Amino acid sequence: MVAIAFKKSSPSLDNSVEAIDISSMNSSPRLSNETEREEVALYLAQMTGELAALARSAQYDLLGYFLEMARIEAKGHAGVLRTPN
Repeated sequence: MVAIAFKKSSPSLDNSVEAIDISSMNSSPRLSNETEREEVALYLAQMTGELAALARSAQYDLLGYFLEMARIEAKGHAGVLRTPN
């Protein structure tokens, strides 16, 4: 069983932790169209870049670093998808 735990956000200041079993969740259908995959990779690069900047501005340096690595990875995938075979 794979589970993710997170704090409940509620106005009652309840600090309990809720676990979700993600192994039973249906995954999204895979994109087969290369253009769609490239668009997704570019979108992910843009969003993770913005999140990395936000994290760094809040002095979450390690989180900013990981988000920047995710941005670079996404841009790399977009570049791979653009390269002719």
